[in-house]
Amino acid sequence: MDLKFRYLFGYLLCSTCTLYIEGSIQKNLRYFETIHANDLTHTIVKRGIKDSSHPYNQIKEVNFKTHGRDFRLIISPKKDILHSNFKAYEVDGDGAEKLVHINHDDFYHGRVFGESNSHVSLHMEDGVLTGSIHLPDETYHVEPSWRHLPDLDNRTMLTYKQSDVKLSWEDSDLAPNAMGPRVCGYVKEGEELETAEETESDKWTSEHHREKRQIDQYEYTPTKTRCPLLLVADYRFFQEMGGSNTKTTINYLISLIDRVHKIYNDTIWQDRQEVDGFKGMGFVIKKILVHGDPTRIKSGEAHYNMIREKWDVRNLLEAFSRAPQHGDFCLAHLFTHQTFTTRNSLVLGLAYIASSRQDSRGGICSNEYFKNGYTLYLNSGLSSSRNHYGQRVITREADLVTAHESGHNWGSEHDPDIPECSPALAKGAPT
Repeated sequence: MDLKFRYLFGYLLCSTCTLYIEGSIQKNLRYFETIHANDLTHTIVKRGIKDSSHPYNQIKEVNFKTHGRDFRLIISPKKDILHSNFKAYEVDGDGAEKLVHINHDDFYHGRVFGESNSHVSLHMEDGVLTGSIHLPDETYHVEPSWRHLPDLDNRTMLTYKQSDVKLSWEDSDLAPNAMGPRVCGYVKEGEELETAEETESDKWTSEHHREKRQIDQYEYTPTKTRCPLLLVADYRFFQEMGGSNTKTTINYLISLIDRVHKIYNDTIWQDRQEVDGFKGMGFVIKKILVHGDPTRIKSGEAHYNMIREKWDVRNLLEAFSRAPQHGDFCLAHLFTHQTFTTRNSLVLGLAYIASSRQDSRGGICSNEYFKNGYTLYLNSGLSSSRNHYGQRVITREADLVTAHESGHNWGSEHDPDIPECSPALAKGAPT
């Protein structure tokens, strides 16, 4: 059979070729290529005479070719995404935590040689890369192929351009009676779950004018710019996205938050055009918990990591928010792998939303809240790695979902579906 026709029938015959195949990844990407770890070359450009934690004590050069161009990456270890007291643990079915050592030097940042306005963020282990390469005209993503193309070996990587990503929630075939499935809902405690099916423009207009009058009275410059995170992976996420390997799961989460942090850190937070605004806001990871097994229930009350065939997304978020240790963090985020539906819409995430209203509950650094006999910590959100096609999300999709939910935790609501806030692609809407 001709190689071209074997691609069309879904057979994967090589590891360093362009792939035109029918399958789940084809729904998310217009075009992609693969590279193998053996095709990468690594060179130590500089190594310090003495051991040092300084990021430039060791500089590496990594070279590979994909998408018709030669990439020459100049990178050094990056540690600022991890809190000074960072710890990672594996959690068994009885809730016992076991410390897991993570090699901090496997996380890198840097630039593309010859491109002053570029940024590289990578995790590298055994020659396999996960990360992003930002250039002025395009962003390239690299990730292990095994999550999406299981017929390839574990040292093969998927590479794709950001402009070739097709976000699953923008597929109108999945929601024929709506504008398209939305990535999430959000919760204002005491109110019903809000989704894309609700009309928000009237409420947004009145709140916008009221908040604008409040903002006009002062300009705020933040003094604390990092939000310490608790990240929790349930047993489903551990199995699906971590390949049932604790370190793989932890490394995935660190890389994901590193990319989300860049989105926030590069954003200029500006209430009005005439105000300069501020930037440099972001995250650090303080603790990671990975559930290797479902939690065995003893008291009879629901646990977010218990075996349950189907969760309601709001009930899952509420169960997760009962953990008292959430109060020790700015935000807590649960990563799971399951499909949620609410009001005929598919949901990839949910979060409690912060508010500027005095004595409100929910979102970043929220105080404890009492409901139905339980103490809840509403500085929490969740993301699912199972997309609208029932497949594992690509890293670009995972980044956007987690960044979106964190935005709700920071107080952002959905923009109303009006032209000013929801421009067409031709008018500058992001892809």
